[in-house]
Amino acid sequence: MAKKAICVGINDYPGSGNDLNGCLNDCDDWAALLRDGFSFDAVDQIKDRAATMAAMTGALERLVTKARPDDVLVFTYSGHGTWVPDDPDNPDEADNRDEALCAHDGIILDDQIREIISRLTPGARLTVISDSCHSGSVTRALLRHAANSARSGMEAQRQARPRFMPPSDDMLARRARGLPVRRRAFYPETGMSELLITGCNSLEYSYDAHLNGRFNGAMTANAIQIIKSDPTLTYANFHKQLRQLLPSNQFPQSPQLEGPDSMKSRRLFT
Repeated sequence: MAKKAICVGINDYPGSGNDLNGCLNDCDDWAALLRDGFSFDAVDQIKDRAATMAAMTGALERLVTKARPDDVLVFTYSGHGTWVPDDPDNPDEADNRDEALCAHDGIILDDQIREIISRLTPGARLTVISDSCHSGSVTRALLRHAANSARSGMEAQRQARPRFMPPSDDMLARRARGLPVRRRAFYPETGMSELLITGCNSLEYSYDAHLNGRFNGAMTANAIQIIKSDPTLTYANFHKQLRQLLPSNQFPQSPQLEGPDSMKSRRLFT
């Protein structure tokens, strides 16, 4: 049995005016936890400009297809999430809009991610941790205003910010505003062979936050604190403790744990 992980963190989104602060720390923190706390054999990190669409999908594909039965695999992503409205003339199975992850050089659609995960070696155990937004009802104008405010000083910069990248087309954003995301990037169309831990539900934001003197994702900071206090927790008990901390008044996000019940009863990262 081998234990392998890929940790992705992106703060730098060129030309967007919507950079983040805590994603590289998230990436480092998950990598250190898996390596030092759970004795992972290999933990590869992909950060900022290295986190291209090709690099992210290639790393995920190698992780799941080169695994052996009983291998323990983890893929973490901290960065912006976004969505793409369905084409009204060619709707995709009645979904209103599809989720996507924001790489450094573009977006990775849910269809591509699910297709890769569907090739997971039978018997291998995959945990996906996504500290990003799954949806949102804001327009680019609102996010631009938030970005401008954040540049006015450190105090503003420390305010919690959504990890959500609005669609590039304002008209598309307005057209799809308020419609729920019905498909998640890491959720296969037929059943789940993996566990998914998310920073929020499909109608919320995950927040980039300043906590304990440094920047992190609100979910990541709390999750790692819980895990370090008791590494023997099951996924179900870990999630129960995490939900006692989030949502909060400061961070109105509801972390999710999705996947087979048989996997939720396993100890973390085993």
